[in-house]
Amino acid sequence: MHKYSGITVKELLNIGSMKNAKVLTGEKGLDRKITKLNIMEVPDIINWVEEGEFLLTTAYNMKDNVEQQLMNLILQLDEKGLAGLGIKTRRYIDEIPNSCLDVAQRLKFPLVEIPYKISYSTILTEALTEIVNANTNTLHRIDNIQNRLINVMLDGGSLKEIAIAIHSSVGENSIAIQEYFFQTNVILCDDDKRKHVETIIEAESLKRKKVKEKHDYENICVNNIDVLGKEKVKRYNIPIYSENMVYGCIFIWEDKKPLSPVELTVIEASTSIIALDIYKKVSMFEAESKHKIEFFDDLFSGSKNGHKRVIERADYFKFDINQSYSVINIAIHDDNVYEEYDLNNANQIKQLKVRLFNIIERISKNREQNVICAIKSNSIIILFGSSPDKKEGKIKQDIKYFCEEILRYAEYECFNQDIYIGIGRNYRDIREIWKSYKEANRAVEYQKKGSNKKINYYDELGIYRILSFEGLELELDQFYIEMLEPLVNYDKRKGTDLVLTLIKYFESEGNLKKVSEQLFIHYNTVVYRLQRIKEITGMDLDNYNDRLNLQISLKILEMYRN
Repeated sequence: MHKYSGITVKELLNIGSMKNAKVLTGEKGLDRKITKLNIMEVPDIINWVEEGEFLLTTAYNMKDNVEQQLMNLILQLDEKGLAGLGIKTRRYIDEIPNSCLDVAQRLKFPLVEIPYKISYSTILTEALTEIVNANTNTLHRIDNIQNRLINVMLDGGSLKEIAIAIHSSVGENSIAIQEYFFQTNVILCDDDKRKHVETIIEAESLKRKKVKEKHDYENICVNNIDVLGKEKVKRYNIPIYSENMVYGCIFIWEDKKPLSPVELTVIEASTSIIALDIYKKVSMFEAESKHKIEFFDDLFSGSKNGHKRVIERADYFKFDINQSYSVINIAIHDDNVYEEYDLNNANQIKQLKVRLFNIIERISKNREQNVICAIKSNSIIILFGSSPDKKEGKIKQDIKYFCEEILRYAEYECFNQDIYIGIGRNYRDIREIWKSYKEANRAVEYQKKGSNKKINYYDELGIYRILSFEGLELELDQFYIEMLEPLVNYDKRKGTDLVLTLIKYFESEGNLKKVSEQLFIHYNTVVYRLQRIKEITGMDLDNYNDRLNLQISLKILEMYRN
């Protein structure tokens, strides 16, 4: 907020003691903000100044080498973000060298000649009074708008009512509030500008999702020029954030009047209140989802007491016990997918889950599909209801279209690469739905083992349906050790590719010519390698049972060892 408090250099020149001061150069920097004043009479002043200061000096310590020392000082002060430099001439130096004036002009750094007879104490007193008054006014306006927003929230006001309060505080300039969690947009502007605003908001949303940019919470973006109607106007993007979590963004266009720094400060200071309102809605959403998960836990428990509680609460959750159900598990990558963007991973995944949940709700409503969904850990669990007289093929087709539409929406919002879907079989008995849940989870696990499909149906997993049964892992591990581990270890010791050759052998259905072509090796090399495989494993590839055992052990290697 410090950037928008204080007074400008131009306003400093209007106070009583400075009215006779003369701007020597740097006129384009007169809008620089002054938050405090400082006096320089020592050569190492650069170590003691701060951003936003206006420095006063007689240049005493530079009198012996004015040109070089003053030029270096101007460069250093500008780099540190000072507002300007006031110099008393005709005491220790008569005039400012032209080279120094040129540097200050290029940097848009104000150099002000202070009247000789004006004391520093007078300037300091009057300037600090103006700064305090300006800050008090800013705080008063912030307090007023924040109180108004708090009252709107306490009265149960919507995001639109919050937007209206902000809209009136900025002279009814066009504004839009974009809320990221529930994908809500509120736009307040003239009718002829609405389409332009909607297009800009959509473009900003896509850019944010694609880049997953890190928000700079300390700065308001002011370098956007948009076309609204027939005119070019400046747009400000003000992130809505709290505790390093971004909830949305406020967009304000200067289409009715320029915004003052105070107005921007007021809006920036109010974003935490808006964030609190959104957080409240997210908390309510999570609480409702928790109740659904408790309902799901009873349904998937397989116990009589659990099913009894399900029947008691069926109407509340719109669960039709006469329908058949399939379970869909939409899993979200939890392997720090946002780490490369230096963002808070947990917060980003939370936003992703809410966005995905809203997509599912929207699709099910449009399709008039009986769907119950809830967030569980890093997954969204869906109960997909179907009419009991609908055929299995039609049910599977309906689920396929439903899941493909989810992926299309996710692709449009640029996060389809972060999710994958597992689908269990359909069950008509409430007491068997837990099986579909287990199957959906296993289909998701299959994807984690290396499936390149975004949607995996349990009944299409082949031998994995057997190999993935709970309790088999130890036996499968022992089977792998006996059948294939000697070959894997040989490859590691010798740097050979016998395992890869074996895989290509089965993929080519025993056609050695195809194996040689795929591995770019001589036919006789393939024959030699197969002989070594036989010697190391003790398995004969001409024997049906040995071939089957090796194929199964390769699948175990793919599932559990890679």
